[in-house]
Amino acid sequence: MKFLDFHCDTIGECYLQSKSLSQNDLHIDLQRVSAFSVYGQLFAVWIPDEKRGESAFSYYCAVRDRFYREIAKNSSRIMQCFSKDDLQSAFSQKKAAAVLTVEGGSVLGGDLERLDTLYRDGVRLMTLTWNGSNAIGNGCFAENKGGLTDFGKAVVRKMQCLHMLVDVSHLNERGFFDVAEYTDKPFLASHSNAKIVKNPYAEARNLSGAQIQVLTERDGLIGLNFCADFLGNDGNTGMDAVLRHITHFLDLGAEKNLAFGGDFDGCTVHPLLNGIENIPLLFDYLLQHGIAESVLEDIFFQNGYRFLIANL
Repeated sequence: MKFLDFHCDTIGECYLQSKSLSQNDLHIDLQRVSAFSVYGQLFAVWIPDEKRGESAFSYYCAVRDRFYREIAKNSSRIMQCFSKDDLQSAFSQKKAAAVLTVEGGSVLGGDLERLDTLYRDGVRLMTLTWNGSNAIGNGCFAENKGGLTDFGKAVVRKMQCLHMLVDVSHLNERGFFDVAEYTDKPFLASHSNAKIVKNPYAEARNLSGAQIQVLTERDGLIGLNFCADFLGNDGNTGMDAVLRHITHFLDLGAEKNLAFGGDFDGCTVHPLLNGIENIPLLFDYLLQHGIAESVLEDIFFQNGYRFLIANL
């Protein structure tokens, strides 16, 4: 089967735990993804909220360099992709396609020109905030409920000029609607679920119906997150919870806008979802529970692929 995922923290864990991307006990490794006929992964460099300024950029550089080394060591199986042509080339060579991303705009340190550095490095998506505040705006758990700063508005404009994807996962609601106002191209929520879960984490982090409507109207993309807190409550966080969210998104007209951003290696997930090897089982489960095969093929691969081809 084909699978394309818009967010994982695996490369950061490879760096922190000194583990290989080739084979490990994390959620993702190249040995397991070889089971897919086509596989694409956006690898995030997560910037913790306690890192700011040069410490944030230095940490990014360290994880980025680990990403480069892992790609080089496994070049027969995986290829870093800088463009839509690279994506197509990787898939035609039957290699995994890897796209470098950053989760947390604090990596910029308030310096707009640093976006050019990230772009040269191959970063093709940036999540504007993590949970807290930075120079761009405010995350979903920040005390400050304001939207994008003037610097943040300049950042999203420049990102779109560079064809670097603007990611609103973790951004607060005011910031989300500022992104919608100050951009004219599609943007995405790379790893976000629907606001149908009743716990404080999900209520702050997941997308409202109004946000989902904006993303569908703007030809944006939503990557479904496997994080247990965002999927459900009281242990109901497995495949049935994924089905519930997908059904809700489909009811809201997001059939062509829904993909996956599983957040593998960045969160706690249900045992039935605990690794990339469970993705084919999830596909079969959803098929058996009434989601049409053509719709699943779109969600698991085609919607995300179309979005990348159109916007990189």
